[in-house]
Order: sequence, then C-alpha cells, then structure tokens
Amino acid sequence: MNKHSETGMTFLELLLVLTILGVLTIIVIPVSSGWTMEQSERDALEAFKATVQRMQAHSMANETTTWLGFSNEGKTYTVTYYDTNEITVTHFPPTIKYDNTSTLRNVAFQGNGNMFNTGTMTFLTSSGSKKIKFQFQRGRMLLYE
Repeated sequence: MNKHSETGMTFLELLLVLTILGVLTIIVIPVSSGWTMEQSERDALEAFKATVQRMQAHSMANETTTWLGFSNEGKTYTVTYYDTNEITVTHFPPTIKYDNTSTLRNVAFQGNGNMFNTGTMTFLTSSGSKKIKFQFQRGRMLLYE
C-alpha cells in the first residue's frame, strides 16, 4: 500500500489566514495612528519646555535677555537671544497650538535667569487643553503640566 503524505496549506486555509490578518490590520491602524498623534503632541510640549529651560540657562550664563513669543495663530514660537541676535523658529505639529486666552503671553528671562512675568500657558491639542504653569522657587523655574 502506498501512502502519499501531502504537506502544505489549501487555498481555503490561505484565504482564511489572509482574512484574519486583514481584519487585525484594520483594527490596529486607527489605534496606532491615534497613539502616534498623541505622542507627537507630547514630544512637542516636551521640546517646548526644554526650549524654555535652555533660554533660562542661556540668560544666566551670558547675563542677557532671552524672549519667546508666538505667531502664526499660535502654531509657531520664536526665541530671540539678545546677546547674539540669534532667532530660532519652531513649528508645533498641526494638532497643537498656543491658546491666545492664556494668562502668560510670552516668556522672557532677565540676565540673572528670573522671568519678567510668570503665569500659565494653555495649549490646545487633539486630546484637549494642556496647561503649563511657570513660577519660581528658590531661584529655579518649575514647570507644571
């Protein structure tokens, strides 16, 4: 008696596996795109905070004034270093912008590292508004989100 041993998959089994993979892909793509957008917004706010901290460090190290302001309907911020006349422009991702109703309209540091004005900045994101409070304690800046 001859027995033939066949290995492999039938066409129907292959179609079933491809259908399952297609359904999983349809489920995963929207979830991951939402996560990517939220991560992009989080990264942009962290970069903004790091910029403010660099401004303060630059002001203290060089005993000069630094200034940060918003333009392009709050979608762009500009930093000016007065000792070098250097200007840097940074754009937020499309889903985040500065809220013009914030109590703090710009950030400016004196040569000793103290802020000219303190207050709260509000940013509008796809997941709601985010607030960053600027205040001083023992000569250092504290950022709360």
